[in-house]
Amino acid sequence: MAVTTSTTIYGTPPVLEAKKQISSNIRKRERYGFAYPLTSNINAGYFHKASGKSLIRNNLMQLLKTDLGERILLPGYGINLKKYLFQPMDEILFEAIKNEILSAIAKYASNIKVLKLGVYPLDDYGVEGLQAIHIKLSVQIIEEDTTFEVGVKIG
Repeated sequence: MAVTTSTTIYGTPPVLEAKKQISSNIRKRERYGFAYPLTSNINAGYFHKASGKSLIRNNLMQLLKTDLGERILLPGYGINLKKYLFQPMDEILFEAIKNEILSAIAKYASNIKVLKLGVYPLDDYGVEGLQAIHIKLSVQIIEEDTTFEVGVKIG
């Protein structure tokens, strides 16, 4: 009577392969994503990956620069900051902008804690001659206790 054992395409028993998979998933905690903005990198091309602090900074910049409804398949992603450009820059407007930014960050970037949030009017004008605002964030990555700043110009 012959006993047959099954193997995977790599020639190892499935039980051993499953144990390797579980142990490698536990050790690997790093998250990867596309680097933003998409630029040509000699070594990595246009679509290169980022991780850690640079990935979170890229994701925050992308969230702040994306208009609500602009992202395909994620209609709730983004912030309508351009609608505030031609309104009078007073405390009520700044509070509205801050509340919108904080709610979007709580929804789409739950792994960070906002330490400081500043909204500043810019005196310089863009190519189209439009008014502009500057958003400056100081954030902390909750898992790593790392802090950094992100600045974005809207306009």
